Amino acid sequence: MAQVLSLKELRSSSALKAELQKLEEDIRQLNDQLDRQKLMEQKLRDDNLNQKKDFDHLEKQFEHFAGLETEYEELQQALQMERLEKLINVDKKDSQVNVQVRKARDDLLKVQAELKELKTLDPQRLKRQVTDLKKKNYDQAKDNKNLSTALVTERKEVKELSTEKDRLETELEAADKQTNFFWESEDGKWALYETGLVLKDETQDEETLNRILCLNRENGASIVSASLGDDDKAVWVSEMDIPDEIAIEAGKRLKMIATEDEEDDD
Repeated sequence: MAQVLSLKELRSSSALKAELQKLEEDIRQLNDQLDRQKLMEQKLRDDNLNQKKDFDHLEKQFEHFAGLETEYEELQQALQMERLEKLINVDKKDSQVNVQVRKARDDLLKVQAELKELKTLDPQRLKRQVTDLKKKNYDQAKDNKNLSTALVTERKEVKELSTEKDRLETELEAADKQTNFFWESEDGKWALYETGLVLKDETQDEETLNRILCLNRENGASIVSASLGDDDKAVWVSEMDIPDEIAIEAGKRLKMIATEDEEDDD
């Protein structure tokens, strides 16, 4: 006599429960990691905005400094030229004037040298700062892009895990609903049940809802039929190593169900 599995025994499938618990923990960890990534992305965006403000401020300082430098140079040159012109006009031959002229020229050369040195120091420093900021902004943008790519990958993995979790829950729910099998293999490893399992993209009124569920009692794996093949064997919805004799028995049941439906329609 065929052995009837109780609902309690079906629900105690440790393999399915352990897999569900593992998937739920993975999803929780991925959600936590996604939240941390979002916080990091926001911080990077804020840092990037602050750096852009600093960069704009430095550019304005550089422009202002360049303007002051030009004005200073023009004033110094105008002052020195005015002093030279006055001294030359007083007495070109006077030695004192000549000394003053030489001094003015020396002062002018000194000022020009100082201006030249000033150009090689502060402006260069500002230019280096601007260059460093540009590089830092480029690196920041690159990091933000990498972070966005990582977030897309994480979301995809979470979606895939959720899909797998839903599939396992559907299988477990289908197994829980089966309280009586209509066929069992001699070794007790395989059992067949009638089921009205509805797949994700199906509606309640589809003809394919009359299905056979095949359960492997050793590992808890299960699979449902997709249709009845031309060879009167059950065609399964996905790849799984199912003995041929089981497909034949499942096909017999599907054929019987189809015959009963035709008689009811008549």
